[in-house]
Amino acid sequence: MSMRGNYSVQRRRSGGGGLQWMIFGVILGFACSAVLVLGGIAFGVLALDPSLVAGLPTATPLIITATPEPHTATPTPEPTLTPTDAPQLPVIVDFPTDTPTPDPASLARPTETPALVLPTSALTIPDLGGGAPRDTGTTTGGANSVLLSDRLRVIASDLAPIPGGTFTMGTTAAEVIQAVNECLAGYGGAPGRCDPSMGEDSSPPHNVTVDAFFLEVTEVSYEQFLIFLNALGPGAHRNGCGGFPCAQTRTESETSNISFDGAQYSVPPVINNLPATNMTWYGAVAYCQALGRRLPTEAEWERAARGDAGFIYPWGNVWDGSRASTNRPLSGEPGKVPVTALPLGASPYGILNMAGNVAEWVQDWYDPFFYRNPAASAPNTTGPAAGTDKVVRGGSWDAVPFFARSVHRQNRVPNDATAWIGFRCASNSDAAPVTGIGGGIGGADTSPIGSFTAAPDLAALGVAPAASSEEQLANSQPTMPPLPTSPPTLAATLESGG
Repeated sequence: MSMRGNYSVQRRRSGGGGLQWMIFGVILGFACSAVLVLGGIAFGVLALDPSLVAGLPTATPLIITATPEPHTATPTPEPTLTPTDAPQLPVIVDFPTDTPTPDPASLARPTETPALVLPTSALTIPDLGGGAPRDTGTTTGGANSVLLSDRLRVIASDLAPIPGGTFTMGTTAAEVIQAVNECLAGYGGAPGRCDPSMGEDSSPPHNVTVDAFFLEVTEVSYEQFLIFLNALGPGAHRNGCGGFPCAQTRTESETSNISFDGAQYSVPPVINNLPATNMTWYGAVAYCQALGRRLPTEAEWERAARGDAGFIYPWGNVWDGSRASTNRPLSGEPGKVPVTALPLGASPYGILNMAGNVAEWVQDWYDPFFYRNPAASAPNTTGPAAGTDKVVRGGSWDAVPFFARSVHRQNRVPNDATAWIGFRCASNSDAAPVTGIGGGIGGADTSPIGSFTAAPDLAALGVAPAASSEEQLANSQPTMPPLPTSPPTLAATLESGG
């Protein structure tokens, strides 16, 4: 009995164990199948059909960002660069295509402000050369000009007072014919070098009233003019006078005695006291401005040369070759003499060398028919309002005495410097008197004209020689083309003016 009971218990336990093994086998088989499928997909043996997953929902990705900065952020301060660690950028100079290449010499000029600054407007007619003749004659250009003025005043020419008044300006037909005959017979002037047509522009005579003024006793010397040029600075002779050329050097003209070595202007010391030449009209204006002075008007110049008596020459009405330097000297070769020479040829007011030596720039524009204009008789007339040439007065060392008459007029383009034109300055006052000519210029030279030929050999010193014949002398050419008429016929065409 008991054996049967045990047997039935065993049978129940054996049936339960088989079921368990069957379930375990199914799970194990499914797991193995899943591993095989996943492995096949991973190694590309099996491909997954997209249609099986097309309907599955797409998961939305989650993007995580940093917390945003405030709307107005505090800027990070830039480091401050000192001159030692600042980046050095190249300087590029771009010249416009329509601008000519600068002259290397002009680029080498100093960068500092020149000693004299002359605005172009100060050189505009009729207010030129320190303003109209009746102004105060003050210096333009500021403090630098004042300093230059002080330097020049040390050796500036003395100013002589010229009384105001009414005088007869110009000449008559009879006087012109007399001067021509004197030229042809008296000192051997060549035909064509003295012609009545050359005096037409000085006619008719007319009354002019001028106020009192002051005029420099001597013509401006090389020593004086070179102080001015050197104060302006290297290269100033090219455009340093209100934007215009001041003067010619030996580079620009073989007739100039002014040398320029790139830094300084100079002449041989032996000619320091000779009248300066080869400056433009603009250079003469600028020099006078530097002294607080100006160029004289044509009427003032003639007033100072003729005086109340109305002399034909500064000393009288008869030519005297011992009183003026022309190309008809009493002895020796023609040439310039010291600015203090020939005191016997002074004008009634003590002004030296107003006949010969060098012709002189004056303020006025030139018009050959201006004397026929009522404006010529206006008080303190300043000449035409405009023109192309400037008036030149006094004749020079390289012209016959016909041109040295106090009434004679010549003309020259203001930029056209030459070896026979110089200048002297005028002023409306003598508020700043000077001590006279000094600083190496020397005292008055009372020797006659011929004695100057004993000076050192100027040609050996590099001084431009005088012309050798009258035919080579530009100053002996007429101011207007000669008319093809004889003197008696032409005399009738000249207006006598009474």
